[in-house]
Amino acid sequence: MELNPYAKVPVLIDGDAIIYESAIINEYLDEKYSAVPLMPKDLLQRAQARIWIDFCNTRLHGTAHDVLHGSEPEKAREKLRGHLKTLDREMAGRQYIAGDYSLADITFIPFLARRQRYGVAIDDGLPHLKGWMERLLARPAVSSTL
Repeated sequence: MELNPYAKVPVLIDGDAIIYESAIINEYLDEKYSAVPLMPKDLLQRAQARIWIDFCNTRLHGTAHDVLHGSEPEKAREKLRGHLKTLDREMAGRQYIAGDYSLADITFIPFLARRQRYGVAIDDGLPHLKGWMERLLARPAVSSTL
């Protein structure tokens, strides 16, 4: 609570700075260590990346929380399936969600790596989402942590 009034992790302490909320930490680190940028340079693609980061953090993670801790987990699971269908449609014909690999893709990795705990399948019924998930989880920086 002293570091984050939301009482959540992660919290980044950088010198005297205290930064919380994963999306904000990610953008801070991207800007601080800009040699390998993780946000698109193009203004529209950067906006789209932020839209998908918000979708993941507010829709996907929020609904996944309701699956595990809400009063109507099956209703939440159906809503989660709807979000996954949205992602499947979005990923048709794309390698990554907002142009090149970016913070938008990275934001989805924790959910995709823990998908089984929510009781939803990402299988051949969601082929575009499944392919994207496989590409993300196979990246060396990701696979080495799983």
